[in-house]
Amino acid sequence: MPDPRIENLERAAARHWQAPDTEPLGEWQLRAAAGFTGRANSALPLGDPGRPLPDAVTAVEQWYRRRDLRPMIVLPQGTGPDQLENHLNERRWLPRPGPAFVMLAEVAALPASPADVEFAPEPDEAFLGLYRYRGQDLPPIARTLLMSSPWQAFGSIRRDGRTVAVGRVSVADGWAGLTAIQVDVSCQRQGLGRAVSTGLAAAAAEAGARDILLQVGTGNAPARALYSGCGFRDSHRYRYMIAPG
Repeated sequence: MPDPRIENLERAAARHWQAPDTEPLGEWQLRAAAGFTGRANSALPLGDPGRPLPDAVTAVEQWYRRRDLRPMIVLPQGTGPDQLENHLNERRWLPRPGPAFVMLAEVAALPASPADVEFAPEPDEAFLGLYRYRGQDLPPIARTLLMSSPWQAFGSIRRDGRTVAVGRVSVADGWAGLTAIQVDVSCQRQGLGRAVSTGLAAAAAEAGARDILLQVGTGNAPARALYSGCGFRDSHRYRYMIAPG
């Protein structure tokens, strides 16, 4: 039985990182953004797709193939159709590397930021130059996704006139969300990731958010330790399944 708490949380999280190309499939949501990030290029299978499960998966495959994208479906633990994962396995869909945890915290319970964090309503060139997704330079569509929430702010920490840490906070459906946390390789292990994260959380509190979420890879032990130390706790895991070929 799907967990309604996780389903509501996943629907809220989807509002923080909205693909420019979306279409409903019943209650499911199809999302595409030129292949940049799993969240923006996967079907979110929450609720009833309005057709039998095999037909729904076929519709997902066709929708992404028409966009020259490999079909992908996100599977949040504890929600979604009960037989979906088994059906994808029967169709020889494969797990995408990099499962992740959703972590949660109360904004008021997070520690104060020990550093001066500068905020802007849009990412500047220094922000875009430092932020990497899976170690890669950002494609042009990245800025569209960074600006896709109902409200967002971009934090930076500078040292000697140089941007050394950045991060984004967004607010949607009463939740704050942390994304795009990045620290310059020359300044790592100096507490800047914690500083920019807690600074962004404070900005979200001023925007009216009471709770905050983030997503972090299950294998990213340093990041998980950082967020646990700030007061975040695990909510649930999710992973992506991708179509063969």
